[in-house]
Amino acid sequence: MPTILKITDQIIKSVDKFTFYDLVDNSIMAMIKQLNNVNLNQTQDTTWYLGKQGVRLAGFDTNKNLEVTAQNGFIDLATMSLQTGSDIMTYDGVDKFIESPYIDELTTVDGLTAETTYAGYSNVVGTEIEFIYKLHGSGIAGATRFTQAADASANEFAYDPDTKEITLPTGAFDPGEVFLAQYKYKAFGTSISSNTDSFSKSAKVVIDVTTSDICTDALTHSQFVIPRAKIDGNFSIAMGDSPAVHNVTVSATPSVCFGTSKNLFIYQLVTPYID
Repeated sequence: MPTILKITDQIIKSVDKFTFYDLVDNSIMAMIKQLNNVNLNQTQDTTWYLGKQGVRLAGFDTNKNLEVTAQNGFIDLATMSLQTGSDIMTYDGVDKFIESPYIDELTTVDGLTAETTYAGYSNVVGTEIEFIYKLHGSGIAGATRFTQAADASANEFAYDPDTKEITLPTGAFDPGEVFLAQYKYKAFGTSISSNTDSFSKSAKVVIDVTTSDICTDALTHSQFVIPRAKIDGNFSIAMGDSPAVHNVTVSATPSVCFGTSKNLFIYQLVTPYID
């Protein structure tokens, strides 16, 4: 028989991963490992029955809840899928593709033509480039806008998506001039959409942590198991001067079905059993 590790006073040295399991077939739905600022918050309300001069005679507890918050060090698409309630879509760029909006900063060498970085795309032939802009200064304010046509003219430009060549409006641009082209191109990749009719999902959540015995310093493996949790659809992704982090919040929602556990969470110190 193996030595049975009893739960004693433990130091949590690191949070190793969050794993989200499907409530129906127990398959893995998402897993995040680069975790910071993990907080497990259990709350309850106490109603006090008061006596003379406000002396507390008895307290009755209700509304016991558990919430776990964390930050992952990068954006995790599978977790975002749980938060938005939407599936991850995959596009091969051929049969299924993303129409990616793009602003192309181009320079015309001769003042007559220029080549786009990517092939412009539209469902309607002859509208592959939405607009080009002649700039007057450093920004888009006051820019002169031109539309696509079959042939270039003083007010319109032409475009060949096969060669990616723009024929500029006649007499509108000087050699070496910089201008902007607005279009969409076909791309492969993945996407998640946050639809107003889709909401965050529920899952079983297991939080794996590395712990050590406070007396012996022996490293151990422990887990917080939340049998049923609602993934919070409120989340933020801060971007800018620091790398973006992915905020995650889950709230325990014990099952009310017959024969199921009412546990908010189970904390267990585990050792693999070997015959």
